Amino acid sequence: MRTVQGDASLRDVTVIFDDRPIIRGLSLEITAGLTLIRGPNGAGKTTLLRVIAGMVPIAGGERRVDGETLYIGHRPMLLRGLTARENLSFYSRFRGLQDAAVADALRGWGLDGKMDRAVERLSAGERRRAAMARVEIERVPLLLLDEPFADLDEGGITRVRDCILSARDEGRTVVVATHGHPELDALAALRLLMNEGVARAA
Repeated sequence: MRTVQGDASLRDVTVIFDDRPIIRGLSLEITAGLTLIRGPNGAGKTTLLRVIAGMVPIAGGERRVDGETLYIGHRPMLLRGLTARENLSFYSRFRGLQDAAVADALRGWGLDGKMDRAVERLSAGERRRAAMARVEIERVPLLLLDEPFADLDEGGITRVRDCILSARDEGRTVVVATHGHPELDALAALRLLMNEGVARAA
């Protein structure tokens, strides 16, 4: 299997929304392996992931990312009027990939009988599964996952955990923001605790 790698570096990054600093002078090096980000609601975890993904403008500092990124937010970025299969085919074509693997990936996430159902008719957990299938289709080097266990039953949680560890073992860079799942702590190369826009090693 081909190994892919992606690194991210932030230097003294500040993000301001409505004249309020959300991230304050944050410097961070992220390399291959699993990085866990924890912290209370409003700590800046989601903003940090979106900064790394290039989705949020920075007011100061420097951002460097090597390789393509895939950001899967707390609310999966799926077009609700399209089916799960159509959504994943769209994202695959956007990256210049063939969509032949889409159906197999959705089956692997337990959506065999629902892949041709409009996303708006899927449960929150099924939408999460469809979004996570992108990890196995697009195979980008840098994965940014915001609360990837949200809305899932025990089977879904296990499937997500296995997906994260598989990506890590392939040499990819996986950054996960999550409140729970302490069993991942021992498996992470880097653990960060965020509070009020500041990150420190946990």
